[in-house]
Amino acid sequence: MSQEKQSFFRYENGILFVLFLVFGLVFMDRLSIIYLFPFVAPELGLNNTQMGMIVGATSIAWGFSTLLFASLSDFLGKKKKTLIVFILIFSAATFTSGLVGGLGSLILVRLLMGASEGPVIPLVQSSIMAESTPKRRGFNMGFIQSSGPLLGNAIAPVLVVAIAAATNWRYSFFALAIPGVILAIILMFYMREPLLHSSGKSGEKQEKPTFSEYKSVFKTRNVWVGMLIAIFYMMYLLVFTSFMPLFLSGVSGYSEAQYGIVLGVLGIAMFFWQLFIPFLSDKVGRKAVITPVTFIAIFLPLAIANFHSNFALLAISVFILAIGFGGQPLYLAIIPSESVPRTFAATAIAVIVLTGEIIGGTLGPIVAGVLADKYSLYAPLWLASGAALIFFLLSFALKETAPVKVSGDKETSMNEVNVNI
Repeated sequence: MSQEKQSFFRYENGILFVLFLVFGLVFMDRLSIIYLFPFVAPELGLNNTQMGMIVGATSIAWGFSTLLFASLSDFLGKKKKTLIVFILIFSAATFTSGLVGGLGSLILVRLLMGASEGPVIPLVQSSIMAESTPKRRGFNMGFIQSSGPLLGNAIAPVLVVAIAAATNWRYSFFALAIPGVILAIILMFYMREPLLHSSGKSGEKQEKPTFSEYKSVFKTRNVWVGMLIAIFYMMYLLVFTSFMPLFLSGVSGYSEAQYGIVLGVLGIAMFFWQLFIPFLSDKVGRKAVITPVTFIAIFLPLAIANFHSNFALLAISVFILAIGFGGQPLYLAIIPSESVPRTFAATAIAVIVLTGEIIGGTLGPIVAGVLADKYSLYAPLWLASGAALIFFLLSFALKETAPVKVSGDKETSMNEVNVNI
């Protein structure tokens, strides 16, 4: 092993940290509107159904652009330039979110944000996979994924609510636009184009992928099972995170500071579990951890519904039961990317995100909003729990891909051919 690889300051760790910040910023920008709903809704005159529409509109654009531009980047092999362009676009969309004057303009801006943020996820994950040593692949991809809850669910609610309470909710969006520009500049000078072939060497010309190879991605068992899981997981994720703040402020009557603390606990818990569970899967296998953590996911919305009146018990329950989110990096990124040739890792991740966003991420918040208006804010929690039950059952259909469970020869072949039925 070379000295460069032995050093902590090697490129693998450096780009891991930068892409960690990029990935987390995407979710800070996307989820901040949810935390600001108690500020935005009264000023713009929005009801629960309309707030669900705003979240759903972002999901629609996010999903379609994810597959379109991730697949394009796989064929062109220009992940660095594509990533930088989209970071700049979604930063502009974030800034513009603070300028809207009504429902129509807000939906248009969120459509632009979804279209520009969607491709970032598969671009980041496929890039870090290409730069990861096999024994650290799960940890690295989980570390990247964990930035979403840390920055998007823990830091973002505290930050944007504090800015909104001190000034105006519009300034929260203005502030969030700045880091994106800074990170885009850093990537221009630091990031190198990822090598898409497992046997590729620096400076070596890479063969262009074929359309036949591209089509084979969609025949891969773990990809289409992941698509089904993503539908119900995204419904679970977006319904729960969209309506939990409204439930805590509306039904529980918590102050902005109190529900901000609970959301912060959720974000820290999601960060920890999305870091620990993929790391554990590197040691014991992907399948060994997916089943128990997806089962636990069923009980988090139920805990909110039943323990919301006891602040301390609520916070403890949220931290423990958030382990259900720990499987997200596995079935949304790690397993699909390990199941196809590395060249098409971005496409495999993107098609799963597309399906989840378009169906689960779009219909879930809208249906939850309608149910909340017709019945109560308890209804979205029951909907989220039902979605978790379904993706728990679907997790049994996934096939193992972890290098620790797959022999060296088999692991190599998995990067050349699909893991089919």
